[in-house]
Amino acid sequence: MSSKILLQFKAGRCFRDGATNTVKPDATKGLVYMEEEDGLLHFFWKNRTTNSVEDDLILFPGDAELLKVDECTTGRVLVLKFKSSSQKLFFWLQESNSDRDQIVLQQANTLINQGSDGGFGDDDVNME
Repeated sequence: MSSKILLQFKAGRCFRDGATNTVKPDATKGLVYMEEEDGLLHFFWKNRTTNSVEDDLILFPGDAELLKVDECTTGRVLVLKFKSSSQKLFFWLQESNSDRDQIVLQQANTLINQGSDGGFGDDDVNME
C-alpha cells in the first residue's frame, strides 16, 4: 500500500452555526493534506496538537472543489464543496503568509479534477 502526500497546508476547521447561518473557527491547530493512495485521492484533516487524523475523505474526479469564501472579511476561509451532495467543509488557513493561498487552491482543484485517471504529478505544494 503506497501513498504520497501531494499537497499540504496548515488549516483549522470551521463549523457552521445553524442559528445564525455563519461559520465559526475552531482554535485547534490543524493540517490539511491530500494524498494519493492506491489510485484514490484522499483529503485529510489532522489535528496538529494530538497528531491524529480526524477527517479522511475520498475525492472522486470533479466531485468537489476547494474555494475561497469571499464573504469572510476577518480571515482566510476555504470551503470544500461537493457537487454530488450539499456537503460543505470549512477551513481557515493558519499559514502566516497569504502569498501562496491562490497556488494552494489551484493545486488542490487540479488534483481533485484529474483524479486517479490523470495520474499525480511531481509539482507538489507543501507549506510549512
